[in-house]
Amino acid sequence: MTIGQSGSAVLFWLGLASLAACAEPALAQDWLTTPATLVGGRIVLAGDASVTFGSGDEGFFNYTNYESSTLRRIRAGLAARVVAGSRLSLLAELRAETGSHVEPYAWYARVQPWPDRSFVVQAGRIPPVFGAYGRRAYPQDNPLIGDPLAYQYLTSIRYDAVPASADELLRMRGRGWLASYSVGNPTPAPGLPVVSALRWNTGIQARVGWRAVEASAAWTMGSLSHPLVKPEHGTGQVSGRMAITPVVGLAIGVSVARGPYLSKDVLDAGPSAGTGPSLRQQSLGTDLEFSRGRWLVRGEAIVNSWSVPALSAPRIEAPLGMTAAFIEGRYRLRPGFYLAGRLDRLAFEQISGSAGHVPWEAGVSRVELASGYSLTRHLIVKACYQYNQRDGGRIRRSHLAAAQWLFWF
Repeated sequence: MTIGQSGSAVLFWLGLASLAACAEPALAQDWLTTPATLVGGRIVLAGDASVTFGSGDEGFFNYTNYESSTLRRIRAGLAARVVAGSRLSLLAELRAETGSHVEPYAWYARVQPWPDRSFVVQAGRIPPVFGAYGRRAYPQDNPLIGDPLAYQYLTSIRYDAVPASADELLRMRGRGWLASYSVGNPTPAPGLPVVSALRWNTGIQARVGWRAVEASAAWTMGSLSHPLVKPEHGTGQVSGRMAITPVVGLAIGVSVARGPYLSKDVLDAGPSAGTGPSLRQQSLGTDLEFSRGRWLVRGEAIVNSWSVPALSAPRIEAPLGMTAAFIEGRYRLRPGFYLAGRLDRLAFEQISGSAGHVPWEAGVSRVELASGYSLTRHLIVKACYQYNQRDGGRIRRSHLAAAQWLFWF
């Protein structure tokens, strides 16, 4: 963490506080515990800030594509909603965290043609349709400190470079934080997670609900692992999700997504690499949430594959497949105090190289245990212990701990 990187988040939060202090007098005294409103309630502001400090992660298990650790970061965000009429709202969010500058995380228009019906269209840099965690990847929605592996852990897949052969890919097993390949950008760089929780795509989305069923569909730039703001391909990602709530406290969802993840430079790198339309990321997921009394249980499972060009022998003939799954739970011991835990796993399919038939990436498992205490309604401190295990790489096991201070309004 550099002074400049962490300073961006601190300065952003100070500016956020100054802006909220300009809210209506009736709410200005209370802005630390409720969203601030302006212009008679037509503008609503909400924000969050967190400081996390933990063990040094020499195995890069918690490394993100912002090239920082989720266990050592400062993060701040400001969200705004402008009600432009009974059918139109404008929404935006700015965010800053260690490893990045202040940048727009979301900006989109929300149209509800019929105010009395559950049908909404959103266009711009929109919330994801796929899965459940991507829409609640905020510190106040996460009872733990680390993110699920599927939404954070860096695989050896890159958007700007591809391996020339299966052997070249296998040499990068367990090295997703700094992978290098001979086709495309030759500079070593971080790989991609299965789903990026740090960026949203630009596109258009429609959502409709009827009784206990809700369905969403979207067309966006990029893919789940490599979201884009500007187009790089002639086609984009198509994704969808259907969720049902059969009983109060239980929600079950199924998601699909298919879109291009490789940059145009890679597709144009050679005569055999230019088969762009078939080189896509494809994902199928299911998610579940159950709450009753003091319990909250959530889980997701994802079957995912990336297609890569078959260039040199030994060739990568089939898409690189993998599965991801996690389950987490939170139990409130008493008001203001809870315990939480998460079990997490990434498993990868095998490919054939000169050394034999082995998984193309090193499998990863994680166990995380945490507790949280509310000092006030909107001020929480957390502590966690995390155990990581990997089937390859220089460091295969790690015991990590972290603490987090979290505030939101």
